[in-house]
Amino acid sequence: AQAILAQALKTEGSRARCATPFLKLLPPPPHSLRMLFGRIAAASRAAAVRGAQRAVPLGFPGAQRTASTGAFPKLMSIRYDGLFIKCCVAALVYFVPQDVVILGGLFWSWHSASSSISPKKKQADAEAALEAFKAKKGLDDLKVYKGRSTWHVTL
Repeated sequence: AQAILAQALKTEGSRARCATPFLKLLPPPPHSLRMLFGRIAAASRAAAVRGAQRAVPLGFPGAQRTASTGAFPKLMSIRYDGLFIKCCVAALVYFVPQDVVILGGLFWSWHSASSSISPKKKQADAEAALEAFKAKKGLDDLKVYKGRSTWHVTL
């Protein structure tokens, strides 16, 4: 306590700036710390002023644009012998054959399953085959889409 009191007596000039009695006993912050806080305060004031200037009215009171621009860095040029392109080529060479095999097998499985559910069959006379289908199922009103080589029947 005596050391703090002795320090407080040495720094008589700092008492005028302090508002609370406890802070009167503390020494003033070093010059670099005061400068740091001053720069932070100045930067926050400048940011507030820039934000107020950037607000653009959009037709009614209180509206303003707040979307940020330039969040994604724009490439000035791409070197085709650079690391980015070499990594992309390596990824394509590695992953595309695997994807072709997996997706090819998946599409073949889907095709075979749908062909076993509803197989295609070539008919010599499409009108006669449609009438036979209606008689077999006991249906009267069907919607028929007549394509160039394929007919589709819906209820």
